Amino acid sequence: MFLTSIILYYQLFHMGKILLISLLLIGCAQSDNQNSTKIYFDLAGLVSQQITELNKNQPLTHKNLLIEDNEEAINTTKINWQKELDLFLQADLNKQSYQLSYNKQETPLMAIYTLKEHESLPVRTLKIIFDKDNTPKHIEAFMQVKNYLYESEKNLSMDFDKKQLKSYQIEGWQELFVGKKKRFKINGLLVHKK
Repeated sequence: MFLTSIILYYQLFHMGKILLISLLLIGCAQSDNQNSTKIYFDLAGLVSQQITELNKNQPLTHKNLLIEDNEEAINTTKINWQKELDLFLQADLNKQSYQLSYNKQETPLMAIYTLKEHESLPVRTLKIIFDKDNTPKHIEAFMQVKNYLYESEKNLSMDFDKKQLKSYQIEGWQELFVGKKKRFKINGLLVHKK
């Protein structure tokens, strides 16, 4: 009888743990769904869609890189677009901690989001210009980080043609506390197959 009680207790204990884990997972899934409400333009959704298409199709890309005084031009179809466009994903404003931090100006052809005064988030402005079909044709963002160890500024832009990324640019500088300011610029022009 004592052994049966121990086995029963052991089974109930583990069922309770499984139930607790299940409830936690359900709660996380529900909170993720609640966080998926888009207050601002869904830049991450657009960029993720482009990354999927670009990784699949690998269009010829004319890429110019400038780091300090070193310049390089390459033509390639081998780009890891997840890494290449990561800064654009970082410029998305639909993060939980960003939700009340931006002023909005929205018209049918344009959306401009500006960081509110006294806020210290890295994305300072995000601007989207739409065509008459309400699809993005130009996006630009300004990002700035300033702390005790590191300082940087980045200007990002993307241009689209028929819902496909046509060109992108990342330009800026970064400076470590103990180093000097390093400037960089990346231009990419994509040639899609017809």
